[in-house]
Amino acid sequence: MEKINFEHVSVYFENEKGNIVTAVDDISFSFIAHKINVVVGYSGSGKTTLLKCITGALLYEGKISFDDMDIEPIPVQKRRISYMDQNITLYPNANVYENILFPLKAMKMEHDEADQRIKEVAHQLGIDFLLTRKTKCLSMGQASRVSLAKALVKDSDIYLFDEISKNLDPALAKEISYLVKDYLVSNNKTGIYVTHNIKEATSIADYIYVLNEGKLVGVFTPREFVTSDNEIVKSLLVD
Repeated sequence: MEKINFEHVSVYFENEKGNIVTAVDDISFSFIAHKINVVVGYSGSGKTTLLKCITGALLYEGKISFDDMDIEPIPVQKRRISYMDQNITLYPNANVYENILFPLKAMKMEHDEADQRIKEVAHQLGIDFLLTRKTKCLSMGQASRVSLAKALVKDSDIYLFDEISKNLDPALAKEISYLVKDYLVSNNKTGIYVTHNIKEATSIADYIYVLNEGKLVGVFTPREFVTSDNEIVKSLLVD
């Protein structure tokens, strides 16, 4: 896969008053494959909406394609996408191994292949020693790594991360974001990483996509981003 294309994509919501709200407004751009694409912008700018369009969770106008293949006809379960958000959702009475196994069981993966995948990802994230431990006995940092392992264990084409560090303290947030970066780079994977943390964005991104009020402001390398004269970018850097 070379890129994920958005062509004139718009998303509309009906709010509680019955008014139509534009969440994403006629945007066209590409996410680059085998790179870490970080999306930033103020709350309500459309960051999460973009991810939900890719996963099939939202209806949209326009076209989204993977390597020029329209994703709309592709069943959600066949899109080879992994998704992780800020919520740590683990089964407390199951052990770490069983929790990481869950998405592979849903795929009906053969036992030996699943076992190999779990052990590979656990090793890369440094949680080998936790595999037999009940998740209710984990620290926050350990639970965050296990939740990340659940997202990474599927051999997907695209990995989506939605504000995964939002509820973590700064040290743990930095640790998790660097684990994501290390995994994606070492496995030559495509990542789309939504964050409100500008320091985090500039430290892990290959490219930074800036959204504002549902529109794409621009695409920047980290160096271009921190030196930009764009007023929206400058305001994000100050905040």
